[in-house]
Amino acid sequence: MNISAEIHNFLTRHYFNMNLAENLHEKITVDMKKGLSAGGSDQAMIKAGSAAVREIKEGESIIVIDAGGTNFRSCLVTKTKNGIEITDFEKTTMPATDCELNKNQFYEAIAKNISRLKDKSNKISFCFSYAMAITEDGDGKIIRFSKEIKAPEAAGTYLGKELLAELKIQGWKKITKINVLNDTTALLLSSFVEGSEKKWASHIAFILGTGMNSAYIQDKQIIVTECGMFSALSQSNFDKTVCSRTSQPHQSLLEKMCSGAYLGAIATQMIKVAAKEGIFSPSYTIPESLETKDFDAYFSKAPETLTSDQFKIKEMLYAIITRSAKLSAEAIYAAYLCSDKEKGELPVCITCNGSTFWKTPLLKETAEAQLKALLQQPFEIIQIDDDITKGSFAAAYIS
Repeated sequence: MNISAEIHNFLTRHYFNMNLAENLHEKITVDMKKGLSAGGSDQAMIKAGSAAVREIKEGESIIVIDAGGTNFRSCLVTKTKNGIEITDFEKTTMPATDCELNKNQFYEAIAKNISRLKDKSNKISFCFSYAMAITEDGDGKIIRFSKEIKAPEAAGTYLGKELLAELKIQGWKKITKINVLNDTTALLLSSFVEGSEKKWASHIAFILGTGMNSAYIQDKQIIVTECGMFSALSQSNFDKTVCSRTSQPHQSLLEKMCSGAYLGAIATQMIKVAAKEGIFSPSYTIPESLETKDFDAYFSKAPETLTSDQFKIKEMLYAIITRSAKLSAEAIYAAYLCSDKEKGELPVCITCNGSTFWKTPLLKETAEAQLKALLQQPFEIIQIDDDITKGSFAAAYIS
């Protein structure tokens, strides 16, 4: 039996299916429509406001906060005659990743992270990469945390209101408004503020990094899906073990089968089980643990330089990557199906963000191939420099 067949049989015994994504978009779409009408869907389906950005005048500045899955970024963004200028940039760790924080500690940590920007603008645009409900006045009520953020007391609070109160305690004088948005909303808006004159049939935003999400425009309103929360999926034995170790084992299964926060753990579990079943040579020392960023080491080398055991691991990683890519393509296609579309032969704009999508070997290419089979019309997958920052800046000027 050759190596590929051996690994295929091993994966099949543990219910790992690379083709799990077939027609998944139909289930995701039904769940999306349910969430927008009756509610009770897996996905949050957040109505995130208008997609119309007013003209931004030269000299206008906004403090931008980007609270992501791993990092907390903040800066001052200004419209200049040469375009959008980003200054006072700083990146630090997202609060509540290393230890649990209560509500007050959570907002104190955020305020501390932006203290250097005190009163440099009268507005803050806060991009918050977790499930929340956007209010009519542009605030965001936190629904729940994912990506192993540990701040349970902050769930249910209003992000802008609480942060503004904390900033006043810390002596801020100028801030009159904190506009809250999701990172996927910011990503979608970034495709409008780059100044491109290219016409598109539809705009889709997709993030695959530490976490997973998508957004689209329906009836001229931005809809954020929180597609990573979709959970009507069959899991392999490896997935079940990894999920059992998370804080919410039965939630956000699509994210846990696709995103960078979990792919390394799935690979580690897969390799450990394979070792117990005698898949590897007795003398081979398996990696103690893998992260998603470690996958590249197995794909960057010429195949003939890999040992048979290393090649077996590569085959396992290929299966994990392929499944993630196909599941991602189905999620993107579901968003497209629900989106506003221009008639004719214009291409679809798919703006993507996330190191898992762009840096994991073969993932983008596999997702692109799956989309070609699904869309059957022109599309472009684009990457925009400083996309979340530019989109967050634009969000402060939505009419």
